[in-house]
Amino acid sequence: MRSFIERAGEMLDRYAVAMAATRGLLDVRFSRAVELIANLDSILIVTGLGKSGLVAQKAAATLSSTGTQAAFVHPVEALHGDLGIVRPGSAMLALSKSGGNAETIEFARQFKAVAGGQVVSITEPSSRLAAIADIALHIPALPEIDEFDLAPTTSAATTMAVCDALAILVQQSKGLTERDFAKFHPSGALGKRLLLSVAEVMIQGDALPVVSVAARFPDLVYEISSKGIGMAIVTDAVGEHAGVITDADIRRLLLRGEHVAELTVAECFARSRRGSESNAPADVHGATTAKSMAIDCLRQMQDNQITQLVVLDGSRAVGVVRLQDLIAAGI
Repeated sequence: MRSFIERAGEMLDRYAVAMAATRGLLDVRFSRAVELIANLDSILIVTGLGKSGLVAQKAAATLSSTGTQAAFVHPVEALHGDLGIVRPGSAMLALSKSGGNAETIEFARQFKAVAGGQVVSITEPSSRLAAIADIALHIPALPEIDEFDLAPTTSAATTMAVCDALAILVQQSKGLTERDFAKFHPSGALGKRLLLSVAEVMIQGDALPVVSVAARFPDLVYEISSKGIGMAIVTDAVGEHAGVITDADIRRLLLRGEHVAELTVAECFARSRRGSESNAPADVHGATTAKSMAIDCLRQMQDNQITQLVVLDGSRAVGVVRLQDLIAAGI
């Protein structure tokens, strides 16, 4: 007997064939459906019965999360009072594998009569539902992947694929960005990634280690040790940002045999620089602002292979954001 892995692989191959066949059915009607939904001034009603209804619920959720006002309405419930959700200017997306479901067809008819809106259907070709739709999209009439050709599998996958493509293309047609998408998911991981600002995660105030260029080495060590973040911000004579000194810089000085106890912070900073940094008072790649987005800081750290950024307000340091803080915040 063939293994489960072999049989599952064959089923997935059939899905691949079904997706290719679905692509072959795309035509100008799909473009019309995208334009219709993208330009709606009212709600998009998404409906379907049985397994098509479950796909419709997922489609409504995807459309909503990508910037389209959409709601799933059960066709049977709609015919018993839920038609009240329908508003002028709305449209319908009706899903049905065979397109012969009486309740979905009747809901589509009533929708057109009540709202006067257009109906987009997704069914196999030449269906009754497609015949009354204003825009009829199609999935291929292919066997399901179960041996009895009964469980809605292939048809559910192809219908969902068409709905997903519709949702994403509508989002793109509206010009929505990843930040717009994040606004629909403010409490999720994506919302945190795209909406969290530096001001919300940075170390600031009394917790910020700051030392003047005129201070002595013991003061530098105390500041780094007492604040516990492995570095100190160096400021010049007028309090403007001059750079940073890390505990790694101090170790480097000690390994060179420097008499660090006799050095000022300015001398420690100058002697701890490496290569191209030696003549630079501050690393321009190591700074950001409080209004910057946390995700942009993460990218900046990755691009420059650093683990912390100084937060500047003009030329003055007001905070530090660290890689570990971004990770802890769920970025």
